[in-house]
Amino acid sequence: MQRSKKTALFIIIFLVLGLALTAYFMYNRENPDQVSKTPDHTVTANDLLTSFEKDAATASAKYINKIIRFSGTIKTVDTSGSVTIGSAENSGEIIVAIDPRYKKTLAGRTASEAVVIQGICASYTKDEASADDMLAGLGATLRFRAGGIKDIQK
Repeated sequence: MQRSKKTALFIIIFLVLGLALTAYFMYNRENPDQVSKTPDHTVTANDLLTSFEKDAATASAKYINKIIRFSGTIKTVDTSGSVTIGSAENSGEIIVAIDPRYKKTLAGRTASEAVVIQGICASYTKDEASADDMLAGLGATLRFRAGGIKDIQK
Protein backbone atom coordinates (compact mmCIF):
# COMPACT_ATOMS: atom_id res chain seq x y z
CA MET A 1 0.00 0.00 0.00
CA GLN A 2 2.83 2.39 0.89
CA ARG A 3 4.59 1.67 -2.40
CA SER A 4 1.51 2.54 -4.51
CA LYS A 5 1.17 5.93 -2.76
CA LYS A 6 4.79 6.76 -3.61
CA THR A 7 4.27 5.66 -7.21
CA ALA A 8 1.09 7.76 -7.53
CA LEU A 9 2.87 10.77 -6.02
CA PHE A 10 5.79 10.31 -8.43
CA ILE A 11 3.39 10.15 -11.42
CA ILE A 12 1.54 13.28 -10.30
CA ILE A 13 4.79 15.23 -9.83
CA PHE A 14 6.03 14.04 -13.22
CA LEU A 15 2.78 15.13 -14.94
CA VAL A 16 2.75 18.53 -13.23
CA LEU A 17 6.36 19.20 -14.24
CA GLY A 18 5.60 18.07 -17.78
CA LEU A 19 2.61 20.42 -18.03
CA ALA A 20 4.61 23.30 -16.54
CA LEU A 21 7.44 22.83 -19.05
CA THR A 22 5.00 22.57 -21.95
CA ALA A 23 3.21 25.76 -20.87
CA TYR A 24 6.53 27.58 -20.47
CA PHE A 25 7.75 26.66 -23.95
CA MET A 26 4.39 27.42 -25.59
CA TYR A 27 4.21 30.83 -23.90
CA ASN A 28 7.78 31.79 -24.83
CA ARG A 29 7.66 30.50 -28.38
CA GLU A 30 8.10 33.22 -30.99
CA ASN A 31 5.74 33.33 -33.95
CA PRO A 32 7.37 32.69 -37.33
CA ASP A 33 8.33 35.73 -39.41
CA GLN A 34 5.88 35.58 -42.34
CA VAL A 35 7.24 38.75 -43.96
CA SER A 36 10.66 37.26 -44.67
CA LYS A 37 9.25 34.05 -46.20
CA THR A 38 8.67 33.48 -49.90
CA PRO A 39 5.06 34.46 -50.68
CA ASP A 40 2.55 31.98 -52.08
CA HIS A 41 1.13 34.70 -54.36
CA THR A 42 2.19 38.18 -55.51
CA VAL A 43 -0.58 40.53 -56.70
CA THR A 44 -1.77 44.13 -56.59
CA ALA A 45 -4.29 45.28 -54.00
CA ASN A 46 -6.77 45.97 -56.80
CA ASP A 47 -6.40 42.48 -58.30
CA LEU A 48 -6.76 40.90 -54.86
CA LEU A 49 -9.94 42.82 -54.02
CA THR A 50 -11.39 42.26 -57.50
CA SER A 51 -10.81 38.52 -57.32
CA PHE A 52 -12.82 38.33 -54.07
CA GLU A 53 -15.63 40.49 -55.46
CA LYS A 54 -15.92 38.38 -58.64
CA ASP A 55 -15.82 34.92 -57.03
CA ALA A 56 -15.38 34.84 -53.26
CA ALA A 57 -15.32 31.03 -53.03
CA THR A 58 -12.51 30.60 -55.55
CA ALA A 59 -10.53 33.54 -54.18
CA SER A 60 -10.92 32.26 -50.61
CA ALA A 61 -9.60 28.84 -51.59
CA LYS A 62 -6.66 30.47 -53.36
CA TYR A 63 -5.69 33.21 -50.87
CA ILE A 64 -7.05 32.58 -47.35
CA ASN A 65 -4.36 31.34 -44.91
CA LYS A 66 -1.66 31.87 -47.56
CA ILE A 67 1.27 34.28 -47.51
CA ILE A 68 0.44 37.07 -49.96
CA ARG A 69 2.66 39.92 -51.16
CA PHE A 70 0.69 42.80 -52.63
CA SER A 71 1.25 46.39 -53.68
CA GLY A 72 -1.19 49.17 -53.00
CA THR A 73 -1.73 52.65 -51.66
CA ILE A 74 -1.98 53.48 -47.97
CA LYS A 75 -5.38 54.81 -46.90
CA THR A 76 -4.69 55.07 -43.16
CA VAL A 77 -1.87 54.26 -40.76
CA ASP A 78 -2.33 53.34 -37.11
CA THR A 79 1.15 53.42 -35.60
CA SER A 80 -0.02 51.13 -32.81
CA GLY A 81 0.04 48.29 -35.31
CA SER A 82 -2.14 48.37 -38.42
CA VAL A 83 -2.39 49.87 -41.86
CA THR A 84 -5.29 50.08 -44.31
CA ILE A 85 -4.52 49.67 -48.00
CA GLY A 86 -6.81 50.69 -50.81
CA SER A 87 -6.99 50.94 -54.55
CA ALA A 88 -8.17 53.81 -56.73
CA GLU A 89 -10.02 51.33 -58.95
CA ASN A 90 -11.79 49.52 -56.12
CA SER A 91 -13.94 50.66 -53.20
CA GLY A 92 -12.82 47.79 -50.94
CA GLU A 93 -9.97 47.88 -48.49
CA ILE A 94 -7.33 45.63 -46.99
CA ILE A 95 -6.63 45.92 -43.26
CA VAL A 96 -3.23 44.58 -42.22
CA ALA A 97 -2.31 43.81 -38.61
CA ILE A 98 1.42 44.47 -38.48
CA ASP A 99 3.73 41.93 -36.86
CA PRO A 100 5.40 43.61 -33.84
CA ARG A 101 8.81 43.05 -35.45
CA TYR A 102 7.73 45.35 -38.31
CA LYS A 103 5.93 48.14 -36.41
CA LYS A 104 8.91 50.45 -36.87
CA THR A 105 8.28 50.36 -40.66
CA LEU A 106 5.05 52.32 -40.01
CA ALA A 107 6.97 55.37 -38.80
CA GLY A 108 6.81 58.20 -41.32
CA ARG A 109 4.30 56.42 -43.60
CA THR A 110 1.49 58.61 -44.88
CA ALA A 111 -1.80 58.26 -46.74
CA SER A 112 -1.49 57.99 -50.54
CA GLU A 113 1.97 56.39 -50.27
CA ALA A 114 2.56 53.33 -52.45
CA VAL A 115 3.84 50.31 -50.51
CA VAL A 116 4.44 46.59 -50.81
CA ILE A 117 2.94 44.54 -47.97
CA GLN A 118 3.35 40.87 -47.12
CA GLY A 119 1.33 38.86 -44.64
CA ILE A 120 -1.20 36.09 -44.19
CA CYS A 121 -4.64 36.65 -45.69
CA ALA A 122 -6.91 35.84 -42.75
CA SER A 123 -10.48 36.68 -43.76
CA TYR A 124 -12.84 38.29 -46.24
CA THR A 125 -16.06 40.20 -45.60
CA LYS A 126 -18.43 41.34 -48.34
CA ASP A 127 -20.43 44.47 -47.61
CA GLU A 128 -24.05 44.05 -48.65
CA ALA A 129 -26.09 46.97 -49.96
CA SER A 130 -28.75 48.20 -47.56
CA ALA A 131 -31.50 50.79 -47.98
CA ASP A 132 -31.03 51.77 -44.32
CA ASP A 133 -27.27 52.28 -44.50
CA MET A 134 -25.82 54.57 -47.16
CA LEU A 135 -22.26 53.34 -46.55
CA ALA A 136 -23.06 49.63 -46.81
CA GLY A 137 -22.23 47.96 -50.07
CA LEU A 138 -19.21 50.12 -50.75
CA GLY A 139 -16.88 47.17 -51.16
CA ALA A 140 -15.15 44.23 -49.62
CA THR A 141 -12.82 44.07 -46.65
CA LEU A 142 -9.83 41.73 -46.51
CA ARG A 143 -7.98 41.23 -43.24
CA PHE A 144 -4.34 40.22 -43.02
CA ARG A 145 -2.36 39.10 -39.97
CA ALA A 146 1.37 38.85 -39.26
CA GLY A 147 2.06 41.45 -41.94
CA GLY A 148 4.74 43.97 -42.61
CA ILE A 149 5.82 46.57 -45.11
CA LYS A 150 8.24 44.82 -47.40
CA ASP A 151 11.37 46.67 -48.42
CA ILE A 152 12.32 45.20 -51.77
CA GLN A 153 16.04 45.38 -52.50
CA LYS A 154 16.74 46.07 -56.17
